[in-house]
Amino acid sequence: MIKIVVTKERYDEVMSIEDGFFLFESTDKEVYLKMCGFVVDDAGQYVGVDKARKMFKDIPRKELSEYIMQFLKAIGEAFVPPTNGAA
Repeated sequence: MIKIVVTKERYDEVMSIEDGFFLFESTDKEVYLKMCGFVVDDAGQYVGVDKARKMFKDIPRKELSEYIMQFLKAIGEAFVPPTNGAA
């Protein structure tokens, strides 16, 4: 399984203002390419878009929507304060 990690810091690095505003209006391909910027290896290090694309190469097409939903959920969770109220 490919692991996707979204933090506020990484989001600010990878996503432009335009990307953020229009993410939900983007095609699957556009979201997929952005999502590749948030893929990590087993050590939790971001692998980069090129390596992430190679990792996705053998994933069946029918699983793409699951990864996209996971990515969108992770974006939302990155911007929700922890339940204890700490920022």
